Amino acid sequence: MRPVTREEYPLDSLHRIVSGVTFFKELLKTDAEQFELLMTQARFVTADESEIILHKGDGANVLYFLLRGELEVMSDDDGATTIGTINPGEPFGVMAMVLNFKRSASIRVKSKQALLAGIEFDHFRHNDNASIFSLGTRITFFRMLNSNIRWALERYKIQHPSHDLVHRIRALPIYTGEKNTAAELHALMELAHLQADLLRDWNDA
Repeated sequence: MRPVTREEYPLDSLHRIVSGVTFFKELLKTDAEQFELLMTQARFVTADESEIILHKGDGANVLYFLLRGELEVMSDDDGATTIGTINPGEPFGVMAMVLNFKRSASIRVKSKQALLAGIEFDHFRHNDNASIFSLGTRITFFRMLNSNIRWALERYKIQHPSHDLVHRIRALPIYTGEKNTAAELHALMELAHLQADLLRDWNDA
């Protein structure tokens, strides 16, 4: 992967591209200053066809969003087994990042080229004033993470409705307190960990 240049992608072009990603779009709609801050912190990179951009066993402190192109998920670097694809707008590497585990799969560019945005998880993981981002931005971030993991769990549930792990999906907590508060952020962080742990168990099963 290599950083994009302003010649390849001027700032206004990047703004238009990221507006198709739910997290960026929500910030742009609700808090322009936080959106601009996010744009300064995001790493915009490109990768070429067949390039492996993430390796199984890598550390996982960066959440990546695919902005353009197509990626394939492989069980290992040799590419012998493809286990999924990633399309524009999708974040990936969520489970390993939330659990602070090594990445469980390799990711390779399937299209001619891919454009990605990466965000350091450390900006969001702290449930206090240590983050450069506001409480509202962190809540939006964790809502997005939980939706992503829940969708992966629901796909498993649809494919295997009688699986022993289905009851753990039904038992996941639902936050009923006041919205847009520190309490909601804490609940969302807890839920992200519970869901990621469940997704790992289901992958292993």
